[in-house]
Amino acid sequence: MKCPKCESETLVGLKLEEVAVDRCSSCDGIWFDAHELGQLLAEDAKQVASLRRGGVREALGGKKGNCPRDAGELLRVYSAVEKTVILDACPECRGIWLDGGEFEKLFAARRP
Repeated sequence: MKCPKCESETLVGLKLEEVAVDRCSSCDGIWFDAHELGQLLAEDAKQVASLRRGGVREALGGKKGNCPRDAGELLRVYSAVEKTVILDACPECRGIWLDGGEFEKLFAARRP
């Protein structure tokens, strides 16, 4: 799959708690198929430690991208959990792209 932000061809599969996500080895962005983000935000911090790394790249933050699954244009939506995070969501497959460092922001802002 192709990264929707840096356009690298290096999305690598990563399995956590029976959920498989795809991470860009270049910009640390993460692709979540429908419902996976919610599942992983509900996990214990130790279980998702590998997703909580990476920093935000300002140059990529405002860039629009295409869905790595179906190539449709991703919609940019403010997160209800953390207003500083803008999710890139696919209206077709319901997948979500988070830029590097955004999973950590959402994880830190979640309610216990």
